[in-house]
Amino acid sequence: MANIQPRRDKSGKLISYSIRVHRGRGADGHQLKPWTATFPVEPTWTEKSARKKAEAFAATFEKECREGTRSDTRQTIEQYTTYCIDLKEQRGAKVSTVTLYRSLSSRLIFPFIGHIRLKDLKPQHLNDLYTELSKEGKHKNGGRLSGKTILEVHRLLHTVLEQAMMEGLIPYNPAARVEPPKREKSDPVYYQPEEVSAILSALEEEGEQWRMLVLLLLVSGCRRGEALGLKWEDVSFEYNRIHICRNVLYTKEKGVYVDTPKTENSTRYVTIPADIMAELRKHKAWQSAERMRLGTYYENEGYVFTQENGSPLHPCSVTSWMNFTGELNFC
Repeated sequence: MANIQPRRDKSGKLISYSIRVHRGRGADGHQLKPWTATFPVEPTWTEKSARKKAEAFAATFEKECREGTRSDTRQTIEQYTTYCIDLKEQRGAKVSTVTLYRSLSSRLIFPFIGHIRLKDLKPQHLNDLYTELSKEGKHKNGGRLSGKTILEVHRLLHTVLEQAMMEGLIPYNPAARVEPPKREKSDPVYYQPEEVSAILSALEEEGEQWRMLVLLLLVSGCRRGEALGLKWEDVSFEYNRIHICRNVLYTKEKGVYVDTPKTENSTRYVTIPADIMAELRKHKAWQSAERMRLGTYYENEGYVFTQENGSPLHPCSVTSWMNFTGELNFC
C-alpha cells in the first residue's frame, strides 16, 4: 500500500501530500528508490476531504506504478541513458560497444540535452542537438564531427528511448520521429600495386615479427585486432588458410583484452597464398627459437604475434609502429 504523508507550511496549514510506493529490492539486493508523487491540496478543501482525495490519487498512482504505465517524471536524459548503458553492460554487450556509448553520451549528449527530463524530450530537441553537433569545433581536436559520429549519437539515443517506451516511461520514441543525420559516402581506399611493392621493399629492413604481421595484413584483409588474436591452432598449413575467431582490443579502463570478432559474420576462414604460408612457417620456426632463448620468461599462450613474454601484442603498439614507419593503416 502507498505511504501518504501530509505536508504543512510554517503556519501548520495543509498544502500537499507526499506519496511513496515501495519498489522492493534489485537483483543486487539493494533497496530500490520508491516511486514518488506529490498531491497538491486546494485551499478550499477541508482536511478530511483532502485526505480522501489523496488516498484515491495514491491508489491510482500505485496501480499505474505496478503496471508500468506511470513514469518517473523527475528522471533526466542523463540518468536514464546511464541506466540503459549499465543495463547493456550487465547483459553482456561488448566492452568496445559500452566504451563507445559512454564516450558518446558524456561528450556529445549530456552537455546538450542531459538535463532535460525524459518525459519532456521532443523530436525538436534532437534536431537541435544534431544541428549543434554538426557545427565547426565540436570535435575533441577542434574540427567538425563526421556524419558517422553524429549518426552513432542518433542510434544510441534511439536505443535508449526505445527502451524507455518499452518500459512505459514515454508514450513514443522521439528519435523515431527525426530524420537520422546523413553519413558521408566515401570511396574505399586500396593500396595500388606500386604502393604494395614499396611496402614489400621497405619490409626487408624490418624485424621478423613486424615483417610477417604486415605481410599477413596485406593478403588477408584482417583488422588489426583480428591478426593479433590469431593463434597457431587457427593456422592450417595443410589447407593454406587461417581461422579468424578472436579479436585483441584495448580500452583505457580494461587494458588489453581478448574478445570475439566485431560481428557474427566476422568469424571466418581466409585463404592465404602459398608463398605467404611458407613465410608463416619460417615465422613459426623463428618464434620457437625465440621462445627457447627466453626460457621461463616466455609464457607460451599460442599467439602468432607476441610481446617478449608471450602475451599478444598491444594493439596501440602496432598502430604506433605503422604510423612511425610510413602511415600504414590496417585498423
